Amino acid sequence: MRYAALLVGSFAAQLALGGIAVAADARATELTYEPWAKTCLTEASCFVAAAARGKCAPSGGTISISPQSATRALLTANVGTRTMLEGTISLRIDQDEPMQIARTHCYTLGCGGTLEANAELIERLKHAQTIAVEAKNLTGQKISLSFPLSHFSQTYDGPGSAPKATSGKGANEPQREHTEAVKQLPQCED
Repeated sequence: MRYAALLVGSFAAQLALGGIAVAADARATELTYEPWAKTCLTEASCFVAAAARGKCAPSGGTISISPQSATRALLTANVGTRTMLEGTISLRIDQDEPMQIARTHCYTLGCGGTLEANAELIERLKHAQTIAVEAKNLTGQKISLSFPLSHFSQTYDGPGSAPKATSGKGANEPQREHTEAVKQLPQCED
């Protein structure tokens, strides 16, 4: 169930934001970083996410952390690109050694992957300044995002949004709105 919640949250965040910078279109590199937010799908299933949004699609990206227990969480990174990735997605906290997300998956607006985070990694995120997401697509374009970690700790430990009702017309409304918003963005030029 938690994996499903993580995938739904990750997918919703990706739909809301498009993907990451494509070097051929300057609009894709004009990113706006959104603050960390904690979203709860149920009382026991929440995730903390931040996003970068470009002025065309795909551009930007997301990073999310979904606690699974007191000592374990899933860290998911998504980058927008129309082409497959060459190799892995790399995550770097401040100047630490990069961590690799080796098993990536791609979809219409980009590519993403998940790695397991232990309590030590979550504590490191709470005290760090930035987390960088880097990848390279098959056309050789480098994808690079740097998410500030200010307010991450307060958001991660905070209450989060109230879970939405799962019945009725309103249950999928935010996801539909995000999908429509991305469709309205002009397409990035390759």
